[in-house]
Amino acid sequence: MWCPRCNRTWDDAEALFCPRDGSRLSATPNVEVLSALPSIQSGVLLGARYEVRGFIGKGAMARVYLAQDLETREPVAVKVLDVMAHKDREARERFLREATAVAGVDHPNIVKVFDTGERGDGAPYLVMEFLFGESLGSYLRRERTMHPKLAIPLLCKVASALSAAHAKGLVHRDVKPDNLFLIGEPGEPYDIRRLDFGCARLRRSTMTAAGMTVGTAEYMAPEQGLSDPVDPRTDVYGLGALLFSLLSGTT
Repeated sequence: MWCPRCNRTWDDAEALFCPRDGSRLSATPNVEVLSALPSIQSGVLLGARYEVRGFIGKGAMARVYLAQDLETREPVAVKVLDVMAHKDREARERFLREATAVAGVDHPNIVKVFDTGERGDGAPYLVMEFLFGESLGSYLRRERTMHPKLAIPLLCKVASALSAAHAKGLVHRDVKPDNLFLIGEPGEPYDIRRLDFGCARLRRSTMTAAGMTVGTAEYMAPEQGLSDPVDPRTDVYGLGALLFSLLSGTT
C-alpha cells in the first residue's frame, strides 16, 4: 500500500490509512500526482509499454523521464542516453553496462532495472524503479553535513550494497553523493539506493582502456588516479571519503 503524502509503502495490504501521517492509502502509486517537468517527449510510448509523462532530470550523458508502465499502471523512471552520446561507442557501452551490472546484483539498496530498449532514433534506454526523494548530493548542497545518527545507518546500507556487488565481481569505482539516492521527504530520508553503475567494472574486465582514469576526484582512491588496477578496496576508500564528507562538510 502506498501513501500519496509521504510516499512510503506499507506491507499491510488491508491497511486503509498511513501509520505515519494518516493519509488514505492506495494499492499502487498514482502517476498523476507525481512531480515532473513538461517535456516534448510526453506522450511518447517506449517499447509499446512505457508512456512518458514528464522530465525528471539530466545527468552527464542521459536524461531521466517519469513514465507509466501501461501493464502494471505503476510509475517508472526511464533513463535515455542523450542523442549526441548514443552514437559514441564507448558512451553507449558504458550506459548499457549499467543495466548488465544492476541485473546481476539483487540487493534492496541497489536501484532496480526492470527493462531495457531502444528508442526510435536509436537511443538506448533503461526502465528503472521510480524513487521518491532526492540525491545525497542535493541534500549536502543544502544542508552541508548530515548528523551521524542519520549518516551512519544509511552508509551501512551503502556498504552492504557494495559488498553484494563485490561478491558478483563488480567494483563500482564512483562512490559519491550524487550516485546515492535518499528515499523519503527532503530532509527526512528513511532509506537509500545505490545509483549509476555506468562506471562499474568486472574485476577481470578489460573494457576500460589502459591509462584511462574513471571516477570522481574527491572520492577517488590513489590507484584510480594512477590508472592502476582496482579491486573492492577502491570502493571502501570511496566510502570512507564519503563518510568524511558527510560528517565534516568538506571533501
